[in-house]
Parts: sequence; structure tokens; C-alpha cells
Amino acid sequence: MKKNRTLDKNQMVVAGLFFVCVILVFIIFFVSNRTVPGENNISSCVTRADVEEAFDFLHQEEAVQTVLSDVASDEVVTYGDYRQFLQQLHLWDAGNFDRLVDWDACKEEGLSFDVLEESRDTVAELFEMPVALKDHREEPVVTEPLSAMPQIDENTTVRVLLLQNGSPVAKDIRFSANAKYSISWDAKTRQKKKNQVIRAAQLKLAVGQTAVVRSKNGELYLADKEGRRDTLGYSGNFQITRYEDGYALVNEVKIEDYLYGVVQSEMPAYFEEEALKAQAVCARTYIVNQLMQENYPQYRADVDDSVRFQAYNQAAPDERVVEAVDATKGQILVKDGQPINAYFFSTSHGETSGTEIWDLASFDYLQPVRGNGDAELLELSDEETFRAYIRECDPDDYDAQSAYYRWKATLDISSHLSEIKSLLQGIDESQTDCVIIRNSNGQETTAAAMDDWEEALQLKVLERSSSGAVLRLLIVFSGGEVELSNENYIRQVLGIWMNLLQDQDGNAVKTGEMLPSVYFYVQPIKEGIVLFGGGMGHGIGMSQYGANGYAKQGADLEDILNLYYQDVELKQIYSVSES
Repeated sequence: MKKNRTLDKNQMVVAGLFFVCVILVFIIFFVSNRTVPGENNISSCVTRADVEEAFDFLHQEEAVQTVLSDVASDEVVTYGDYRQFLQQLHLWDAGNFDRLVDWDACKEEGLSFDVLEESRDTVAELFEMPVALKDHREEPVVTEPLSAMPQIDENTTVRVLLLQNGSPVAKDIRFSANAKYSISWDAKTRQKKKNQVIRAAQLKLAVGQTAVVRSKNGELYLADKEGRRDTLGYSGNFQITRYEDGYALVNEVKIEDYLYGVVQSEMPAYFEEEALKAQAVCARTYIVNQLMQENYPQYRADVDDSVRFQAYNQAAPDERVVEAVDATKGQILVKDGQPINAYFFSTSHGETSGTEIWDLASFDYLQPVRGNGDAELLELSDEETFRAYIRECDPDDYDAQSAYYRWKATLDISSHLSEIKSLLQGIDESQTDCVIIRNSNGQETTAAAMDDWEEALQLKVLERSSSGAVLRLLIVFSGGEVELSNENYIRQVLGIWMNLLQDQDGNAVKTGEMLPSVYFYVQPIKEGIVLFGGGMGHGIGMSQYGANGYAKQGADLEDILNLYYQDVELKQIYSVSES
């Protein structure tokens, strides 16, 4: 009897183990056949219509439809379909999408919305590269006034679109204030405590609806996902508007308060007082000009906070900056009663340029000037003359104290080939007059021909401006060549290949994403290519380091402005009351 009980107990244990094993096998089988959550639920998978909508920002509707022509509009797009889609649009190699999923294992499965969303965001960043301006001083928006100068006073506000990771909209925005604040929307107002973080999504705004955030006794700021303060404080108010693809954030701020945030972000506070005042006048002139344009009507904004317009609120205003802005309150530069395009940049190589480097009509107040008080301009369009010039350093140049007065960049043109080709193809799509593509027989061809080119072989300067700027650059590949123009695009392309940048003292400095300037010559070496150059930025208008060097020699505000802008008037367009 005892033996039978033992046997029954063993049988029960075996049966239990068998049951557990069956359950484990079932779980393993289920998980192994479900590589992406929700794949077996057809409603959680992406359709062709979803892909078309997600990539609407490319403005290539016909190309997108052609690539997806084998998929019906309401059919599920598989991972295999989507990978082919990315490859045919020349986006796969540059996107590093392998991190998202095991594409080979999932190629017959329906694409998940999570992967579509993340890959779409990656492509959006890549697509912005041909027109993105990410260096210290980018090519500004080139404009002329559309109408007579408006009435502007100390209470005039500037509406600044605050970009979210480079994008005008974000899926959500977290904000707060360092004092009590209020949120008004839908005919109601809610009071919030100091440092209480609110998400825009909590407001449940309808598409097109705006909420206004104010703090009477404090400043507003943005917060990160953990609720920690993520920005400097902002004066004025926040206007948060809901759009189909997310939320846009506009800071409405009085013009002089705006300038505190611009001058500090654009010029070091330790610069000479007169240089800071010159920067304040240029920045005020620039924003008055922009108030006459229609830059962001879709977001109800005048400018954004990037260097595409003027860098804003990237550093807390120093007392010296505040004094410089206040000392020039209401003053702008005008020509024939209109605000000029008061462009400025970091450092010249000893001579500035006109707008010919952007292939634009010339402005009579934006002519090349020597950066050492010498009225006689140098003629630097000849290759050998420019080479000899850039190898020398003139201690009398106002810019000579800048680390970027002279520089050396080492390029590895054997690297990043897919990224280079993708960028060139993108430029060709958006700015066809800036790119000429030829095959190995010298005949013009399409951007798609670059897909078969296996390596880059050579760089050659084809044309220089009188100030030494490279106007046309030839890039020779194994299967053809590309002729590239526009200083911004040249700097972007060569910046991708740049793996070492040294300042005029030979110190390695942060390379950034763009070449410092287009004032360089090409020197092949055994290990690759070296560029010897000078200056930082586009080179048009006022050199900031030049203004500082000139001020150190005793120049005042008007001396500086009259050097860099010709036959202009410093005009007081409003006064600011004492607070």
C-alpha cells in the first residue's frame, strides 16, 4: 500500500512536469512567431496610406506612390515593403535603421506604427540636411522689405518660434515658470503654482486652438520628461498651438527684451563695449527687417530661435550685454529710410565679401572691405595669389586675435560616401541650380547616377570670388563628377568629410558639422586632403571678431558700423522710457 502511494505521487510529479513543459513550449512558440508586438492584429499594422501620410513632408508624392505601387492603399505594408521603400528613396544607408528591428526576420510581417514613427523622424532629420544651417553662423534668410517700415516702439513684440530639436512642432511640450503663472485657453484661465510642470497634451486643445501661458512676476521655461528645468527663462508669454502633427511653441516678447537674448547668444559678453553696441544695433536692425516679412505665417511667428535668423536665449544676458542694448535703444541702420540687411558673422580672413557668394544681387551697402583699415582691397580670385595670401598672417588685421583667423582642416574623402551622395542628391532636388552632375564622359546626368559611384577621388576649386571665397567646387568620383556652388552647401558637404580641424595656433578644435568657411585652398597629401583656410562664417557684413579688434584700437560704434556697412544712417526709430 505504501509503495502504491509512492508510485501515485511520482506519477503526479511527472504529469505536472509534462504539463509545465507543454506550457513552456507553447509560450516559446508564440513569442518566437511574434517578433513585433501587435503584428498578428491587422489593425495595429501600417497601411500604404499611413506611409504616404507619414512622408508627406518630403513633397515627393509621385515618387512615394511609385515606390509603393505594388501595395494597395488599404493593404498592410510589410517590413520588406518598407525597407524597399527606404532603399529606393536613397534613405536606407544613411538612416541606421537596423537598430529598430530584425528586418530579415520580420520582412513578411506587417510594419508596426512604432517603427514607422521612429524611422520617419530619422528621415526627417536627414532630409533637413541640405537646407539645415547648423554651424556657428549660418546663411541668414535673405530678404528685402515687402512694405514701408511699420510703426515700432518699445512695446512692439517679436513672435519667436522656439524650435523643438530643430523642428517647428513637437508631439508634446512641458512648461512651467519660476513664479506663479496662468494658462488661458477656451475662454478659461487656470492658475498654476511656481515650478509646477504642465504638458501641452493635458490642455486637450483642438487642432488650431491656442493656449497662452503668462507669469506676471517671473519667467517661463521648458522642462524635460522628468520635469526638470531644461531651458533658460523667457520673458513675455508662451503661445502653444495644436496642429495636426503636434504642438508649436511661440515666445511673444518685447523687442528690447528679445535683443537681450540675441546679443548675448551671438557675441561673447567680454567683447569691447563698442563692439557689443554695434552687435546690438545690427541685431535690432535685423529683427525690424524681419518684422516686415512673412516668415512663419503658418505658426504665427516672425522668426525662429536658430541662427537661420538670430540665435536667441542660448545664454543668460550678462550685465555688459544689457548695458549695450540699453545704450543703443531704438537705434537701427537704414538706407533710404528702410532698414538694411545687417548681416554679420564670426570672423573674416582679413577681407569681407559681397552677396556674390550666395549668387544674389548686390546691395550697395554690403561691399567687400579690408579688415585692417586699409581702403585698398586685395584681388584674391587667382588661385596662386589666394594660396600665398592665406599662408600669411597680418597682425594688423582686426580679426587676427580670433582662433579661426587661420585654420587647417584634414579631410578623409574615402569615408561617409553614402551620406555625401545622399546630401548631394537632396541639394539637387531642392536647389537644382547649385548642383551639376556629370557622368564619366562629361555629360550631364541625373542625381540617381551617383548610386553607382564607389568612391570620391579629388577636390578642385573651379572659381573664386574677388575676396577669395570658393564659388564653385568640383568633386571627382569614380563614376563621374559633381560641380557644387553656394557657400552653405560647400561647407556642409566638406564638413561631413572633415575629421580634424586645427586653429591658427595648431590646436585641435571641435569640428562641428560644417567647414568653418569657404575661404580655403585644397592641398592633397598622402593620407588624404588638407584644406588651408581662414575665417568663420559666410563673410558678409560685419565681422564680430573684426568689430572687437577695431574697438580695441579705439573705434566707436559708428566707426565700426561705417566700416562694414557703406553709406548708411544710424537712425533712432523709437525711445524707451525709463523703468
